[in-house]
Amino acid sequence: MVVNQELSNSFAGSVAGPSTHSSDYKLDKRALWGLYAVYAAIGTVNGFFATYLATPTICQYVFGPLGVNVQQTQCNVAPTIFQMSWNFKLFFGFFLDNISFFGSRRKGWLLFGWTGGLLMLAFNAVMVNHYREEHHFNYYLYSLMAMCVFYTFSDVAGDGLIIELSKFEPDDRRGYILTSCQMIRFTMMMVVTGYGMLFMSGKEYESVNPSPDEIVFPFQLSFNWIHWGLLVMALPFYVMMWMWLKDPPADHDHPRGCGGLGKSLGRTWTAMKSYAVFMLIVQNVGIQGIAGMLNPALAPIAMIANPSNFESSLGVFLGNAMFVAGVWLFRKYLISYNWRLTLIWTHGMISICGILAVMIVFDTWGISQNGWFYMFQSNIPSVIQGLCQVLSCLAVIEISPAGLESTIYELLISSMNGALALSAALQSQLAAPFKCDAISLPDWTNNGCGAHSNLTRNDAVCGEYESRMSSATWVTLGVNLLGVLVFLWFMPKNAAHCRKWAAVESWQSNWAAMLNVIIFGGPFIYSIYTTFHFSG
Repeated sequence: MVVNQELSNSFAGSVAGPSTHSSDYKLDKRALWGLYAVYAAIGTVNGFFATYLATPTICQYVFGPLGVNVQQTQCNVAPTIFQMSWNFKLFFGFFLDNISFFGSRRKGWLLFGWTGGLLMLAFNAVMVNHYREEHHFNYYLYSLMAMCVFYTFSDVAGDGLIIELSKFEPDDRRGYILTSCQMIRFTMMMVVTGYGMLFMSGKEYESVNPSPDEIVFPFQLSFNWIHWGLLVMALPFYVMMWMWLKDPPADHDHPRGCGGLGKSLGRTWTAMKSYAVFMLIVQNVGIQGIAGMLNPALAPIAMIANPSNFESSLGVFLGNAMFVAGVWLFRKYLISYNWRLTLIWTHGMISICGILAVMIVFDTWGISQNGWFYMFQSNIPSVIQGLCQVLSCLAVIEISPAGLESTIYELLISSMNGALALSAALQSQLAAPFKCDAISLPDWTNNGCGAHSNLTRNDAVCGEYESRMSSATWVTLGVNLLGVLVFLWFMPKNAAHCRKWAAVESWQSNWAAMLNVIIFGGPFIYSIYTTFHFSG
């Protein structure tokens, strides 16, 4: 991505937000490339595992089959367990805003996180064959989670650095750096998805009951070498971080070190006395946890569509391409326009997902129950979640006090990640009344269900399974659409509207801070408990 001169010059301008940084600071272009390298590494490592844990490839095909070696609830919550440390980003943020790493405010933590993260990636490359042979999917998942804990330090420090620098951008371009980082991150997710599509489409990565027209490559990399390949791809970005990252000038009014923790806690409490914080937390919980709740029949629908890894990977690749294109269009044309309209049209796509999922269940027109059709409907929700995250992050620029950029950013990101974990918990809870867990691959196959079965169809059993999956899908769709209609109004229209909310004086009180803590803490605590419960 090219860093244009206008962006570089914009950092010398005045800051419209609450920052007190020096107005004569100009950003070194190489330092910006160092920041971009952080998000390229996140897209490479985190993007790969988040992608393939959300598709059938790792859980159902590598460690499966479903219902035998792994259970549906394990597959449902696998992406959330892997990224569990992201739910605690608020605490990471508060710590990193106040404690330096060998004299460095941001760079030291960025390097510490990726040093540990890449060492853990190498450890997983060594251990994954053992986990697979012993059918220890949970052990593998917890090992990935430990890796994620390390680079969470880097991710949080990078988030704080983005907000610091974004405060130097003028209103009509504010968010350029943030959206650029997200575009780079998802571009690398495209790259590693293509890597998985190319080298994980052999026999080792396919269903035990492949479709007749399934695309299977005659070559592949073993699963442990897939990990080594990711390490090789991430290393150049790691070197760029060492070479180019720089700390921006410190805010002298913000105390650091253990002695400053008490004062920072007081400043954080003051920042919580905000109508804007209240609206954004409620919006995150409602949009991500309810309007974005995933279908509890997702795993059995994937099972009967039986996508090859090539088809799943291509779908994710195209989904990431759509996201990058969408963020670019948003940045170019809509960044200062009405954010609510973006929220509406993205969530309108959810209805399309629901209809396509029901078509897969019943093999509508004889063309729907296959991996190609599944490919299109399975990736739209991730695009929606990504765009919603960008919108919420833009609002953080307007409300974060100087020196507490990571804290306030991660407060909202933690509420978002907590809402995603809540969504996974609600998804698993909703699976119970529809008995989606009882739909296993052996039962589906042995009763002659499915468009490609060669056995005599047991209409009673197959019809019951189809009814459960379709009912769960329609109920989820209703919850999604109702959620967006309700929580749409908690999203600010634009940056100026967010600042207007932040200036509401009647909310600058202790009761408002306590209310925000409760609204944040309730879903957060519940989601952590239920996610570990269902992973079990």
